[in-house]
Amino acid sequence: MNVIKARVHDIPAYMYYTPPVPPEKGRPGIVVLHAFNQKPEDVERYSKGFAARGMIVLAPRYTDAGDGIATAIRALRRLKSISWVDSETVGLFGVSLGGTVGLLASTQERARFVVDIAGWVDLADLYVFLSRFPKGSPQKDVADLFKSALGEPDENRELYSLASPITYADWITGSVLIIHGSKDEMVPLSQSERLYRKLKELGRDVELVVIEDGGYLLVDKEENVINSTCNFLIRRGIIA
Repeated sequence: MNVIKARVHDIPAYMYYTPPVPPEKGRPGIVVLHAFNQKPEDVERYSKGFAARGMIVLAPRYTDAGDGIATAIRALRRLKSISWVDSETVGLFGVSLGGTVGLLASTQERARFVVDIAGWVDLADLYVFLSRFPKGSPQKDVADLFKSALGEPDENRELYSLASPITYADWITGSVLIIHGSKDEMVPLSQSERLYRKLKELGRDVELVVIEDGGYLLVDKEENVINSTCNFLIRRGIIA
């Protein structure tokens, strides 16, 4: 199916959709958020996959969690303002850091759904996990990055808490789909399992999908992710 890609000028983002031009009214919308040190082109397989299913996709560029949350909120509002988007069926989809950003953004701007692909949930616990890896490993490098920015959790517990979606679990809006690889060695599956349990305790509409043999960023598992996401949205009447 022909997917149209267009640059958005009022925010740093690309839009993806299928003909006609302009699209017919009432389409659902989705903000697709990339991982740390990535750009929208790195998640284009997802953007094109969701566009091919009839969604209007906005994939913004951002640098870190703070910038990402503000950008995701702007993108969510931008999608809702488009005349051919159904503002009641607009949500967020994020990979790794993008998943964390999406969860946090939904606490400030209502979303119909959030799809979290292995984002961190408790930053202090993640730091402890990553810091156990040997010096020079990607995991240890990320732990050192957190330490340089925030100090250690014992020193700045509040800062780590403020950066953790689990802190705001009762403010997360919309139906939540959590997808995680069983062999992710950067963000452990236990992070997603914890969020799932917490949202269940709160009586929220949440599902957890574990992709067997899936590693960090679920490389080569993208089609599984797209299918799981679309099936989740179909069951809720968001897409046909």
